[in-house]
Amino acid sequence: MLPAALLLGLSLGAYAQEDDELLDAVAEDSLEVLVPTTPTDAKTFHRVQIGYMGTNAKYTNFGESPDYNNFFLSGVSVGWIGDLRIAKKIDLFLELGANFTYHTGKSKDKRWNVHEDESYRYKIDAFTITVPVSINKQFKNVFGVDDLTLAPFAGLYFRFNVMAKRTATAYNVAGEEVGKTYTASLMETDKGPTDLGESTPYMRSFDKKLHVGKLLQPGAQIGVNAYYKNYSFGLAYMRDLTPFAKHKSSPELTVNTTPQGGNLPNIGTNCDEEVSTANNFMITFGYIF
Repeated sequence: MLPAALLLGLSLGAYAQEDDELLDAVAEDSLEVLVPTTPTDAKTFHRVQIGYMGTNAKYTNFGESPDYNNFFLSGVSVGWIGDLRIAKKIDLFLELGANFTYHTGKSKDKRWNVHEDESYRYKIDAFTITVPVSINKQFKNVFGVDDLTLAPFAGLYFRFNVMAKRTATAYNVAGEEVGKTYTASLMETDKGPTDLGESTPYMRSFDKKLHVGKLLQPGAQIGVNAYYKNYSFGLAYMRDLTPFAKHKSSPELTVNTTPQGGNLPNIGTNCDEEVSTANNFMITFGYIF
């Protein structure tokens, strides 16, 4: 009886050990499935980011765009982006979020004003909110590097132009600043003198003819994000689908009678002007939660 009892005890012990090993293996497999190795393995994740946006802006009148109407705007942005997995088998994600950007830049050249016998160098300042709506596809362990994921994306964005203004600094014939500046909102219809400088009748008339910018500009974008552990790096090209502003007036010049008895063309007439911010690129750095 004793040998039989010993054999039974050894057998039960062996079966128990095998069961424990099997349970441990199942637990490890479950842990690998339930706990992502990086945030991007999760069903949803989000990131905060800072970035730089470059924008080519220009005024075109009858197809002509001299350097005093061309601007390169540099923008600094902060934003939040959320990713939602929409196709598990192929790692397809929907991207939604918002970027808050301050833009600024000066014209490439000065514009001579025969009405005031001085020239102007223009500066633009703007604040925008851009809402991206994109689809991205993740490729994991790129180049054999663990935790490195590339996610090319394409989609749309909607930019809200919250604030935009243009400031003109006056120069004399010798190219020296004369201590006068004029500013006008690019988002309002009622423009005129401000506390930034004493406006002239010409500048008041000119400012009131500046073309009112659109509050909303849709666009298309394409780019790629790289994720390494909890960090992200992104590159994007963004193309506006509509101009910032557009204006057409009658080809017939209208005139005002001056106090001296002469006739002066109204400012802003006989123009077919468009303000474009079509081409943008963006670089971002972020942290994934």
